[in-house]
Amino acid sequence: MEMKDKILLRKRSVIETINDELKNICSIEYSRTGRSKTSLQT
Repeated sequence: MEMKDKILLRKRSVIETINDELKNICSIEYSRTGRSKTSLQT
């Protein structure tokens, strides 16, 4: 494997990790707002 390909793969894995973390944060925020709306309706 060429050095250029290795660097691209490394960058891609970093980007995917950051995207996963952002999705997890958004999911937590969404579930929090969902719970608060549900608790207000009850």
